[in-house]
Amino acid sequence: MRGLSYVFALALCAIGTTPLIAQDAVPTEMLERTLLIRGKHEQGTAFLIDHKGKTYLVTARHLTTGLPREHPTIQIREKGEWKTVSLVKLIFPESNDVDIAVFVTGDDAPQPFSITSEKSSHGITLGQQVWFLGYPFLEGLESEGSNFEAPFIKRGTASAVVSTNPKAVIFYIDGFNNKGFSGGPILYWSFPDHVYRILGVVQGYKNDQAEAVVNGRKFDTNILVNSGILIAYGIDNAIDAIDKDLEQK
Repeated sequence: MRGLSYVFALALCAIGTTPLIAQDAVPTEMLERTLLIRGKHEQGTAFLIDHKGKTYLVTARHLTTGLPREHPTIQIREKGEWKTVSLVKLIFPESNDVDIAVFVTGDDAPQPFSITSEKSSHGITLGQQVWFLGYPFLEGLESEGSNFEAPFIKRGTASAVVSTNPKAVIFYIDGFNNKGFSGGPILYWSFPDHVYRILGVVQGYKNDQAEAVVNGRKFDTNILVNSGILIAYGIDNAIDAIDKDLEQK
């Protein structure tokens, strides 16, 4: 079983081989390290980051329900099959309101990823284009070729930021999200630095009530539909959780 180490190798091989040639596409490196995962009760998306020489797997907190904090086990989709992977521990941001979870893998990151997640969510400008990656629907649809599997890519606009709770700042993205994207990365182009950065983690989408029209009359229903507004939390929360864990060692 190659497990997660094989996935790490795939992610690392993209570095240095795929130039970041424009700010209007998603680099191969990000595609390679965005994964379809399955927890104890739910399935969704996760992605790899490196921090202080170590590799971590970031996802949405609600996908980790029922998993132990120490030595959690998840499944990762690899070449059409589910591979069981054991990890060191599961850590969370300080605020329970932040829908982010981080798996400590214990693996070294010998070559840093070129797309940084270092406290980068403050560099976004409202109205700026972003990309969000994931595996839609319960079946885990993916982009599939003769020698690769990759997540779906969607595009949106950084629409609003709500910082009522400073420990759980919410990013709203104008972009039609699908079930299965939870836990996926949101990517943007930093114009001052001319590099791609990770903005945050997809939580889900904001629901809206459906409206029915019968014989020309409009009626509100109790049916909830996708409003087209994506909800996310900044990657800073994951970095802070990692740093706190490292301080406790």
